[in-house]
Amino acid sequence: PVTVKHRIGIDKLESYGFVRDFVGTVHQRGSCEVFIVHARNAWLKGLSPKQNREVPPLRYEMAYRLKADFPALTVVINGGVTHGEQIEQHLQHVDGVMVGRHAYHEPWSMAGWDRRFFDAAAPQPGRDAVEEAMLRYIESLQAAGTPWPHASRHMLGLHHGGSTGRAVPSGV
Repeated sequence: PVTVKHRIGIDKLESYGFVRDFVGTVHQRGSCEVFIVHARNAWLKGLSPKQNREVPPLRYEMAYRLKADFPALTVVINGGVTHGEQIEQHLQHVDGVMVGRHAYHEPWSMAGWDRRFFDAAAPQPGRDAVEEAMLRYIESLQAAGTPWPHASRHMLGLHHGGSTGRAVPSGV
């Protein structure tokens, strides 16, 4: 299956018709059924990539309108989502929510989301148990020839916001 992730416009072009026609054309010509809508314009002139993720305003209503106009398609919203309440709000209008950098920088913030959004009954492991499981996984990667940093860098935010987030070993 083909999935398309796209912005809602380019530079100062803020026409709903533009993004609607884009989605309609891609769907009709390429049989794409899933669209991940980053709810910001892509400003191609004058902004760095980092600024492009922060400066153009988020306009979630464009994604909501796409879902209303294309109810048979799967529309997933992306951009600026950092907590469960936002996800609940968006899921009233679209089929899914993509959490990007927040998940990377603060992965533990998602610890209860399986239970909250999917009625998962399994007990939630603690951070230490997650860290131990990840270490076993990283060791298996290393045994297969993958360097530790390729996987361990994804764990840097595990203790962010927790009581051990800034713990310093004694004697340091």
